Amino acid sequence: MGSELQDAVTIDKVTVPYNPNLLVTYKAISDTYGTSEEATYLTSKVTDLEWDLHNGRTTKKSLQNLQSTVNTLEDQIVEWFDSEYSKEDVLTALCEHFGINPVKEVEVEGTISFSGTISVPIADLADFDLSNVTIDVDLNSYDYDADLRVDEVSMDSPY
Repeated sequence: MGSELQDAVTIDKVTVPYNPNLLVTYKAISDTYGTSEEATYLTSKVTDLEWDLHNGRTTKKSLQNLQSTVNTLEDQIVEWFDSEYSKEDVLTALCEHFGINPVKEVEVEGTISFSGTISVPIADLADFDLSNVTIDVDLNSYDYDADLRVDEVSMDSPY
């Protein structure tokens, strides 16, 4: 046994060319301690393992941010039980903390009236029909996010 240790060679770095399509077999670590003790081995491509590692790191960062949020909220909740805080103050603080901008949809209805002139060549005047004129109406809300639409456009024919 002593001679085997003397013959062992320690390698600091193994030089192997990178191969993203290389199949790698590895031991799967079970999720719980209650699972069987028998080892399970999985085989995956290097690229799949790289993506799994990347997704794991991203998830870990997200969980750390979530834990930080929970810790901050736990501290705030104690303060919010103080009678000087109103429901509105608490809800405003929560919205700021989570970056939420609560909105309520309000139904609106209106009438648009317009007037104008249309220059019709004299040669076309006999065949002129106001129903052939297209009117485009554009509705905008500059202060608020709005979904406005024109349901109907009609024109009277006064001539």
